[in-house]
Amino acid sequence: MKLVTSQQMKAIDQRAILEWQIPEIVLMENAGRAVVDRLEKKFANLANMTVTIVAGSGNNGGDGLVTARHLYNLGTTVKVFLLAERPFSESTQSNLTILQKLPVRIYSIENANSIHLFKATLNYTDIVIDAILGTGINRAVSPLIEEVMAIINKRSCYKVAIDLPSGLNADNGMVWGSAIKADLTVALAAIKRGELLNEGQALCGELICVDIGIPKDIFDAEAITTFALDNTYLAGVLKPRVRQSHKGTYGHLLTIGGSKGMSGSIALTNKGALRSGVGVLTSAVPESIYLPVAVMQPEVMVHGLNDQGSGHFHRKGLTQLQELLVGQDALVIGPGFSKMDEDELTAFLEEVITAVECPLVIDADGLNLLVNRLELLTAAKGPLILTPHPGEMARLTGMTTVDVQTNRLAVAENFAKTYGVFVVLKGANTIIAAPDGTIWLNLVDSPALATAGSGDVLSGIIGAFLAQGYAPAEACTAAVNLHGQAGVLVAQKKGEISSQSGDLIEEIANVIREVMS
Repeated sequence: MKLVTSQQMKAIDQRAILEWQIPEIVLMENAGRAVVDRLEKKFANLANMTVTIVAGSGNNGGDGLVTARHLYNLGTTVKVFLLAERPFSESTQSNLTILQKLPVRIYSIENANSIHLFKATLNYTDIVIDAILGTGINRAVSPLIEEVMAIINKRSCYKVAIDLPSGLNADNGMVWGSAIKADLTVALAAIKRGELLNEGQALCGELICVDIGIPKDIFDAEAITTFALDNTYLAGVLKPRVRQSHKGTYGHLLTIGGSKGMSGSIALTNKGALRSGVGVLTSAVPESIYLPVAVMQPEVMVHGLNDQGSGHFHRKGLTQLQELLVGQDALVIGPGFSKMDEDELTAFLEEVITAVECPLVIDADGLNLLVNRLELLTAAKGPLILTPHPGEMARLTGMTTVDVQTNRLAVAENFAKTYGVFVVLKGANTIIAAPDGTIWLNLVDSPALATAGSGDVLSGIIGAFLAQGYAPAEACTAAVNLHGQAGVLVAQKKGEISSQSGDLIEEIANVIREVMS
């Protein structure tokens, strides 16, 4: 599913109108009709309901006026309030002229008296439709619009936004002063990036996209590089097993991690990898924790490296590690690293980054070792995948966690491009950014994933897919989506609060089985 910026959507609209000769008023007609079609599917008794539409002077307002006409034709009781602080666009004016020929009540919100009438009307309204502002907003809303928004948000009637909630920035999901909090947002032609970022998802409510007649070729001609991953994504990515295959067919993964008191982290990574189909799995751990890791997962070939009794990796174990690096299809490093001796651990990380040519996933404290050592990323011989949570991303970039969360997409994109790595920025709607500028947002997740060890499981899933021969972009997107779908199942069976990472691992198998059946 493609996600567009406001500028991309504007360019697509203009190409449809100017190059393809599709009149703007036709697109507006299609938009209004599509909104009503969606409402008919949502409300079986729509014809018997009362709807109030608030329309601005731009094309978003025109969409609302078309919606009003089609609702009237259904027999729905419709009232329209015009909130026009600028002259009407040509197509919006045409639709207003048409609507004025019908016995539809049309009012203007201009002063205290009209505000009072608007409030009274909403008291007897089942559905209020927001058609005030479109995707082009780039400033704080006016005091009058802000007042109208506040009135709408306080009412209990069902709220529908056409294209996107008024006041929401279409690109980054930030709010320009105030915004409508919709129960349903009917995105026109394409979902806008801001509808899935920052405050966007909460403000959009249920988000659906409708076709308004713009040819697919126009979208294909636009350089759209941002995509959404939904619960249908895995079916098109996962590869079925060949009957004549063997364990070597599905790759050899090496995981490097763990320390005294953190043996569970690397064990969760291993379990996630095995559940995700890797053929052979070797795990390198400090020799002090060899036994607990080996016992937790007997399918794993566990190697305890000389740690001089420290409980964490030590330079004395580098020779053993170098032997293990040979012949691997993918590596994961970092889960469960100790924070006790940064120099020793950095030596391990540097050895792996500079020595291997296969794909390498760096997670957890492996990422923290890169702070102030980002030049190591440019020394890599093979693809690098970094899997930071927002706090780790903040440390890598020198930003605050708030700044990272506010600009998640841009931060991940810029870091991936700058250092030529794949970035999996974890969190709600995990973002995957590729070095070429392509970005994916995962739409399938759950608060059940907000539990200790969840990230360790994800790094194992990514490593497993890489070892099986999936390209880095496919491995990251498929792993994140699988992880999210497993989280949804955990929430359904255990609840969002009582979830554990062990529950997540068990659900990986259920998701894969369902997708492949």
